[in-house]
Amino acid sequence: MIYFEVVALSFFVLAVLIIAFILVYLKIINVQGSKHRKWKNIAEILVRDAIFNEEADPGLVHFPIHHRTTVLLKNKRFRNLLTQEILSAKKNMSGTAALFLQRLYLQLKLDEFALEDLSSKKWYIKAKALQDLGIMNLKNYLSKIYRQTNHRNELVRMEAQIAVIKLTGFEGLRFLDVVSYQINDWQQIKLLNELSYLPASNFNGIENWLLSNNESVVIFALKLVKNFHRFELHEQVVDCLACSSDRVRYQAITALEKIYNESTSAILLERYDQEVLKNRIAIAKALQQIGSEEDLPVLVSFIAQEEPEQKRTLVRTIANISPNGLVQLRLLPESNVAPLSLIIKQIEGELLT
Repeated sequence: MIYFEVVALSFFVLAVLIIAFILVYLKIINVQGSKHRKWKNIAEILVRDAIFNEEADPGLVHFPIHHRTTVLLKNKRFRNLLTQEILSAKKNMSGTAALFLQRLYLQLKLDEFALEDLSSKKWYIKAKALQDLGIMNLKNYLSKIYRQTNHRNELVRMEAQIAVIKLTGFEGLRFLDVVSYQINDWQQIKLLNELSYLPASNFNGIENWLLSNNESVVIFALKLVKNFHRFELHEQVVDCLACSSDRVRYQAITALEKIYNESTSAILLERYDQEVLKNRIAIAKALQQIGSEEDLPVLVSFIAQEEPEQKRTLVRTIANISPNGLVQLRLLPESNVAPLSLIIKQIEGELLT
């Protein structure tokens, strides 16, 4: 009997402890939630006052900062929340409003904390600091940021490279002169996206990057040629067709489609037999846009050697160049035999729709 009483008492005490723990935990969560809401309200008021400030010169403005806010800035969690509010607003602002936000950021000395983070040995802290300095457009820290563009950590490099472009525009691409690590596809997409916000400029350096020993730099340079239609670099891009890298040659083919001249189609046709399948497909698709009737006999001659899927691409190219192309295809002995006969019918159907 005593045994059961002890067990029952133990369960009762355990239940009381669990309930007490839950109540304390909920109290802590509630207090923290209330504190977070108050902090967020303070941050939002500061950001709003900065955006709608009536001072004509952002360089002369001095925001009134409550003593409580000054004390709270010593709290890392509050500081991070406030920094995030300013950064989020800055991303969506331009002109005077953006300058006021920058001024607020500097007045609160948040840049000093970013610089501390920039010296961190933890890559994710360093990367975040680079991102913050870039968003806030703090050009006086350019040299410190630039030194990180060839950092051993991939994400640190990417944030540094994006930051220098934010700060200096196309001039920021000079990091391509010295970068020794590969710039992966995602990094290249991010960089090109950042450049797309800038006004078009005939920036220098592409001709040197096309000769880089870093394959990814050459590929990125070819994308720059394509995206910014640098027709004057046609000859240098053609030279890239002799590169041993399939990826470089592929980018050269797609770039030539955008900067073609009267000799481009003949150059691509000459390369066709020497290329891997992916690049042959790219050549065929490029010729859909830039080919002429003079190219038809050579294109028709490629049909016999190709697999069915590439035959389809070639037939589509021939048909897009000229209706006369299909006439020439019909003269081939195999045009009445599958799969070519079926492919021709399919492409003819596409042209009718």
